[in-house]
Amino acid sequence: MNLSLIYNKEPELTFGFSQRAHDPRDGLTLFGPHESLDPFSVKAGVVGTQEGLLHYKSFVEKINKPIFSTKQIYGVVKSDELARPSFPGFEAVFNIRWPKNPELALFLDQNYISRILLEEKNKKRRTNLLVDFYLERIVSSTQKDDSSVNIWFIVVPRSLYFKCKPGSAGRDLSSGTRAFVQQTKAGQSYFDFPGEENYIKELEKLIDTSSDFHHLLKARLIQEKITVPVQIILDSTLQFKDKYRNQSLDENMKAHLAWTQSTTLYYKLGKLPWKLSDIRDGVCYLGLVFKKVNQVKNAGSVCSAAQMFLKDGDGSVFRGNVGAWQSKNEKEFHLDEKSSNELLAMALDDYFEKWNKFPIELFIHGRAKFSDDEWKGFEKALNERNAKTKLIGVVIKDTAQLKLFRDALGEKSNYGVIRGMAVKINEREAYLVTRGFIPRLNTAPSLEIPNSLHIQITRGEKDIETVIKDVLALTKLNYNACLYSDGLPVTLRFSDTIGNILTATDNLKTDQRQFKYYI
Repeated sequence: MNLSLIYNKEPELTFGFSQRAHDPRDGLTLFGPHESLDPFSVKAGVVGTQEGLLHYKSFVEKINKPIFSTKQIYGVVKSDELARPSFPGFEAVFNIRWPKNPELALFLDQNYISRILLEEKNKKRRTNLLVDFYLERIVSSTQKDDSSVNIWFIVVPRSLYFKCKPGSAGRDLSSGTRAFVQQTKAGQSYFDFPGEENYIKELEKLIDTSSDFHHLLKARLIQEKITVPVQIILDSTLQFKDKYRNQSLDENMKAHLAWTQSTTLYYKLGKLPWKLSDIRDGVCYLGLVFKKVNQVKNAGSVCSAAQMFLKDGDGSVFRGNVGAWQSKNEKEFHLDEKSSNELLAMALDDYFEKWNKFPIELFIHGRAKFSDDEWKGFEKALNERNAKTKLIGVVIKDTAQLKLFRDALGEKSNYGVIRGMAVKINEREAYLVTRGFIPRLNTAPSLEIPNSLHIQITRGEKDIETVIKDVLALTKLNYNACLYSDGLPVTLRFSDTIGNILTATDNLKTDQRQFKYYI
């Protein structure tokens, strides 16, 4: 085995006026966003309590002013400009107005929310009641109001967050109740009492929905075809407070929060804050998503989906079929030929609709090796369209199998292995360090020796060094967090979140494919 060590230069990003930088915060500060929205104004619709609206107004007022990055160390205030750059102010960065007064404010009764949180002991019923409460206000406003809202801010009380999330306190539906609903649906059980049909429907709804407020509300908004993007935000976040301790953040973390919320908002308004500079023309990346379904009629099944990212950084989500995709290895999932064909077909047709041609290269990223049937389905989708696209299957795993240590004998050094370092195992396999030391920040995002990404080409042909560079570049496309880089490529970074939303409610079928609706 001939191992070789390769250093990959940090991928560059493109911003306004076609200028380049490595750090999104540097590029936005110096050159502005890649795609301009000028002239433009944020026309926000805010859904929340009276107190939530006050927090929103205060937040917008603060985010339109500079936030200087400092931190206290043993009572001494020091600059944290390298690791967490200061935030110049929203309008200064993006050149668009964000008025503190929303275009539309929809008030919710705090007493009702508090009563449901206090009295409703069943987790799923509690979450469903509150999701319905928020959703009804948005849907009814969409049908009645003439205001041209271009973004919804849904302000969630901190108490609701802790009572309606995975692992929150409360009762779940018993196995006996689940069995009763399944038997009734199969015609094996029958009770005749007033309202029996509605009772069964209510039970089935509770079984088939998530107890996570965020995921269920996102899914229901997509189901209701709400086309205005939504930002769900905690009232503690609007106060620049830590959601767990409810204590004010240090100024460096306030600056970080301002960067993150601002870039997320800009992306959801329909424009890219930045894009990758040197991605090849005609290349397309597809990340596979699998999520177990906890529903009566699909018990034991798995939902499939795919995320597609183009060279400009924009993304789309495609929901595939629900089926028995779990393999003999309980941690792996594989599609059959028909379902893999249909899933890739949606992505190819969407690409053709945008570019009027098929991609030159299409990389499919997964967490497990592709089965023969799975790959036949993918190839069939290409053949049916006479597409000359080169198909490459890449398995990416975040693993502790191999860790790199820096040998600094005789040198006083606290620096770890630099980000971008890779160990090439052979022509189809390598390990890549994505969380290593970053000279621009003079630190590393990991407190310990970080895991490497294990990258393996399992189908098709491509130079492994090109694949490594692509994966490294894709760690810089997280518009939901304005960071120097992420540890995972964007093709896999949001797979769990997307899977949770797609399975949060029964049979979520939608034409709403833009990635901004799912983050």
